[in-house]
This record gives sequence, C-alpha cells and structure tokens, in this order.
Amino acid sequence: MEEARPVLTSRYSRLLPCLGALLLGSLLCPSPALAIIPHWDPREAFFIRQFSYLFFMIAMVFFIYELRQEKLQEHRGFRLLAWGSVFFALWNLDCFIGQLFALHFQARVAEGAPGSLSQQLYMANWGNWITYVTKLDHLLLVPAFIYFYRGIKAFRREQEVGRS
Repeated sequence: MEEARPVLTSRYSRLLPCLGALLLGSLLCPSPALAIIPHWDPREAFFIRQFSYLFFMIAMVFFIYELRQEKLQEHRGFRLLAWGSVFFALWNLDCFIGQLFALHFQARVAEGAPGSLSQQLYMANWGNWITYVTKLDHLLLVPAFIYFYRGIKAFRREQEVGRS
C-alpha cells in the first residue's frame, strides 16, 4: 500500500531551496542600513502635506471645541482624548511651520563632516533655530499618542466596570 504524501509538503517542497538561498544570500551580502531616516525633501508634495497638516489641526481643534460644548470632559476618557487632541494640533502646527521654513529657508543645522562624530550644531541665525526646533516634532507626537491610548483605555475600563 502506498503512503499518501501531504499535499502541503509536495506543493511547497520546490520553493524551500529557493527560500533558503534567498535568506542565506541576504545574510552573506547585506545591504547598508541607515541609523536615521531623513525627512522628505521639502519640495515633494509640499501643498498636499501642508493642507493635510492644516486640516488635521483644524479637525483636532474642532474635536476639542465639541467636547467642551457637550461638557464631555467631565469623563476621564474624553478628558484624555482632549489632551491628546491638543498635542496632535500642536504637532501639526509644528510640522506645518517646519516644512514652510525648510522649503523657503535652506537652513544648515549641522556643521562638520557628514557621518563623523564631531558634528556641531550651527545656530547662527533664527532660521536655523526654527528649523532645528521643528525637527523635534516627536516631543509633541509621543505625548499625543500616549494620551490617546490612555483615553481609549479609560473607555475600556468603564465598559468593563459597567458589565460587572
């Protein structure tokens, strides 16, 4: 009596050597990986990004306004979402200003050989300061996501307490 071979094994048995060769090849000949991801060129899709920053900022301000009008900030979840919206709106304003300055004012922020450990900040004028400060947009975005997460988590807790 002949044993039946599993269909999955027979179907993919030809792909296994190819997959192994691909993985081995990527281990033996890796491509360089950058430690940082540079921001986009300011000229790429400039108007689309600027409008998206403005519309998202307006949406967050409108959301905060509606929460205040309906007096929903009395609930912890809505209060945390409102704080998250404040940080999202500030982040959008920061990105809008940063992209505007990056387009119209080609600021040189770092001085020294590229990639060397001896680079220094070049803060000779106010344009460089604005460009540098607006590149630190994660200082606004991380708290926005933390408040947003905590607000959703507060709603979940209220729902669990309501069930029990």
